[in-house]
Amino acid sequence: MRGFPPIQIFLLCLAFVALAVPLSHLTGNTSHAKVVNVAVKETPSVKAQLRLRFAHPPTTLRLKLADKELIASAAASPLEVDAVLPSTQDGVDVFLSATWPQNTPDTALTLEIEPDGLEARSETRWSAASSLDEVITFSWK
Repeated sequence: MRGFPPIQIFLLCLAFVALAVPLSHLTGNTSHAKVVNVAVKETPSVKAQLRLRFAHPPTTLRLKLADKELIASAAASPLEVDAVLPSTQDGVDVFLSATWPQNTPDTALTLEIEPDGLEARSETRWSAASSLDEVITFSWK
């Protein structure tokens, strides 16, 4: 025995509406998340003064800061150089290389860096076998 087709279509539509209403409430009320623009804070460059002191004048002297050579020859002690530091947030790496004539006793080089608005920092390194090749890291917290 078969049912009356218009009644079957009506019951099918009623079942569809009965399921569609709760599903529309579950999926239709989604709120859109707001996009938050995270501003990348650029750390400004800082002007600084570097001072290099030594007891015995080296024959060759190189001082590099952020791939920029600041001192390429030794004159007299102390040497003072104005520089721009890219950022002091993660620390500053200074590359120092020097050589002395033969029979020069082991000597010390003192590098002092004084950025604007920050404390001065100083590091001393000793030469060995008439040469010095160091990476000095200065940090401020």
